[in-house]
Amino acid sequence: MSAALDHLAARVATDPEFLASALAEYARSESLDDAGLAAALGCPVADLTRLRLCGSPRPDAEHFRADVATIAGRFGFDHRTLTAIVQRGQSLARLRSGQPSEVSPGFLLAARDDDREPPPTTEGAP
Repeated sequence: MSAALDHLAARVATDPEFLASALAEYARSESLDDAGLAAALGCPVADLTRLRLCGSPRPDAEHFRADVATIAGRFGFDHRTLTAIVQRGQSLARLRSGQPSEVSPGFLLAARDDDREPPPTTEGAP
C-alpha cells in the first residue's frame, strides 16, 4: 500500500467515523500488532490499510449487519469474525470516550460509592 494511504489510515485511527478506530481499539485490547490483527481477521497484512479507511458501520442493528456484510464481502472476510471484532472495538472506544452505547443503551452499569455503613461483623463467626 502507498505510504500516503498508510499515513492517512494512521491519522484516522481515533476517528469513530472510520473502521480504523474500532480496529485500533480491538488490537490494543488484545496487544496485537498489524500481523496479529490481520491473523485475527483472517486477511493479509496488506489489506489492513484499505480496511482501516472504510467507514464505520452504521450503529442501528439492521444497517450495522448490512454494512459489515458489505465490508466482509469486499475483503473476503468471515462476516461473523469481522462483526465480533468491530463490535468489541466500538464498545471499547465508547468506554474510553465515556459515550453511552447507541445499540444497547444501559448495557453497562457503573458501580457507585455506597455511603451506608457495612453490616456489623461478629467476632468468631464462621
